[in-house]
This record gives sequence, C-alpha cells and structure tokens, in this order.
Amino acid sequence: MIAARLLSVPVFAAVLAGLWAPVRADDAACQAVLQAVLKQTAAPVHQKVTIESAAAPGQPMHNEMIRLGDTLYMQARGQWMARLYDAAKAAEDARQAMTKGEHSCTRVRSEAVDGQPAELYRVQSKTATGGSDTQIWISTSSGLPLRQTVAMLEQGTVKLKHEVRSDYTNVRAPAGVSR
Repeated sequence: MIAARLLSVPVFAAVLAGLWAPVRADDAACQAVLQAVLKQTAAPVHQKVTIESAAAPGQPMHNEMIRLGDTLYMQARGQWMARLYDAAKAAEDARQAMTKGEHSCTRVRSEAVDGQPAELYRVQSKTATGGSDTQIWISTSSGLPLRQTVAMLEQGTVKLKHEVRSDYTNVRAPAGVSR
C-alpha cells in the first residue's frame, strides 16, 4: 500500500507534500533544493526506489520509475505499468507542497555520488504529527538530484525510510510496456 501511494505520482512530488514549507527568497539552500526538484519534473529519469517501513523492518521494498516525455512507467513487485505524466502539473504540485509545515535547509558538503560531483543538502521539516529528515545530493554539473534519503517521523519515531537514486543517461522505456 505504501509503495503504491509513493509510486502513484513522481517520487519527489509525492514526498514533498510531507516535507516542505514556504521557501523564503533569502534561503539559498532551500532555493537550490527546490530548483533541483522542479528541474527534475521535466527531465527523462530512471529512478530506483527502496522503501522500508517500521511495520516491516528488515524487509525493504524495491521499485523503479522511469519518466519519458508524457509517460511515467512504474514497477512494483516486478510488474511494470504506464500512466500519463504531466510535468507542468508535477512542478505545480511541488510548489504547492512547499506551503506546508516548518522546515530548515542546510548545505552540508560537496560529495560525489557514483563518481559525479554533487552538493549534499539536508532538509528537516516539522508537521503537526512529526516531520522528516531528508538528505538530497544535487549534481553540480546538471543541477539535478542524484540521490535522496528520507526518514519520515511520527511523534519522534521513524515510521518510513526511503532512498531514491536517479539516473539521467540513456533513459528508455521498459521493454514490452505501453501506455
């Protein structure tokens, strides 16, 4: 059920709803993260997602998503499916999601991801029932997210952890899957 919800829309837009709050123009770290997320909504990308919940510790779910043009391909439990994707709507959803909760953003350090130079940012947020602690690595050359880890908190306890690795090279639709 959790995987289905996370994979029903682009990962970053889905996660943003629980993570973000208003971005101030003077908050350079939050602006850098928002710009990377918005840029990704329009980029062809292949994402590998690992989700672990407190309800099933030690039993991570592994899923994949591929976005090409107006198509989002999602794989869960070995099954691929395709659905219509609207990059403009995904970007608007991400912007809207940034109006919820309190947060802080920090540039942590420069650090390579799979050999690619990146800047690591940390985003901590609070909601009425908990919040999240996110780390996002943004490519210094493309400005796109390369990796993201999120710990979703509820009353101080980690309820869900996920990691997303994004690849932007040679992105192709999965074989045999049509919309």
